[in-house]
Amino acid sequence: MRIVIAGAGEVGYSLATSLAGKHEIILIEKDDDKLKEASNLDVYTIKGNAANPKILKAAEVEKADLFLGVTGNDEVNLVAGIVAKKLGANKVVVRVENPEYVEEPIVKNHPLGYDVVICPQLALAQEIVKLAGMRGALEVHSLSNGKVEMVEVLVKEDSIVNNKEIKSLNLPPNVVIATIYRDGEIIIPSGDTVLKSGDRVAIVGRSGTLKELTGLFDFSETKKVTIFGAGAIGMHVAKMLSSLVKIKLIESNPEKCKYLAESIENVKVVCGDATDLNLLREEKIGESDIVIATTESDEKNLLISLLSKSMGAKKSIAKVEKGSYVKLFEAAGVDIALNPRTITYREVLKLIEGITSEVKELGNINVVEVVVKNPKVAKKKLKEIDIPKNVLIGAILRNDDCLIPRGDTEIQLNDVLLIFTNWENIEKVEEIFS
Repeated sequence: MRIVIAGAGEVGYSLATSLAGKHEIILIEKDDDKLKEASNLDVYTIKGNAANPKILKAAEVEKADLFLGVTGNDEVNLVAGIVAKKLGANKVVVRVENPEYVEEPIVKNHPLGYDVVICPQLALAQEIVKLAGMRGALEVHSLSNGKVEMVEVLVKEDSIVNNKEIKSLNLPPNVVIATIYRDGEIIIPSGDTVLKSGDRVAIVGRSGTLKELTGLFDFSETKKVTIFGAGAIGMHVAKMLSSLVKIKLIESNPEKCKYLAESIENVKVVCGDATDLNLLREEKIGESDIVIATTESDEKNLLISLLSKSMGAKKSIAKVEKGSYVKLFEAAGVDIALNPRTITYREVLKLIEGITSEVKELGNINVVEVVVKNPKVAKKKLKEIDIPKNVLIGAILRNDDCLIPRGDTEIQLNDVLLIFTNWENIEKVEEIFS
């Protein structure tokens, strides 16, 4: 596949690194330092502005199977995408940071001709809102068009479920513990499996049923949320949560504060420095159920999260622009660190690999939602199907039931399988079942 990538920033460079060697990659970038860094890759580089038709012609974009507009400038991406399509690029994907350009995180078949428009900021805002609605969750995902929920929770030392067998938990009907991530390995549990401190547990159930687990896991209701930073993400989170919980938003820019106070109802806007200890004490940040740090500085988001937690805030969520910092933030004590660029990377890989199934990320692994359409596997038991290594079926959604799969479980047409695997196996899984 011939792929032209506009922009050698974090997303563009990561994509070029993953795709080099497997595909023909042409990378357009105007910054000399970024070009120098990319010269170590097996890619062809062109210096220039990707919105310039001459540069796109030099990249022979008309021969491209895929054009990716992922520079740090929305307007450059949008213009470059239109020109690339006009010149003959087969597929065009552009990233925009400003949510004003789109209404959804991922827009396919855009009226202006883009095949996919991705807004990472809006995607991150929606993810934060989901996490805020279920306080003890590390991740929250909606599956099967909202019919099913999947959450990941951490078993703590003082948790009620620590050192308990799953069969002793008396889980509600249609709720299953699909997988356990323990010491770097994925475990498909049985009723005899004992949960241990440090386990990351993936729970699947019909929408609305997971709230019944509040006595076992910390799914208690969120009442007080403090947001730091009134950029695109902070503002959208405030708007989406304002009718659901008590919101306090802290921003240092007086003009933004004035605009927010006039435009968003049910939100207390505080104008001040988020790292000012006296301000944090005055605003009783320690009483927050959740603090959400969305300033433009990764370092400030880390400091805000740790200060808030030290004062008593129950949960911290931080935006992290630099992807390599995510694990560092969580190791330092931030409950959840989110990188907005991850969604762009994931959607592009899906397009390149021809993946049609819904794919969610759960920690270090992908969860694929596959509908069984292949009559060759229907009526077969799971143990009779040749499933690739490192592929685990965590749950089966059948009509209104959420089933725990076993070797003797018989697969039926139109079953929805929740499959835990890596990128390399997703296409193989689709071939087997779809």
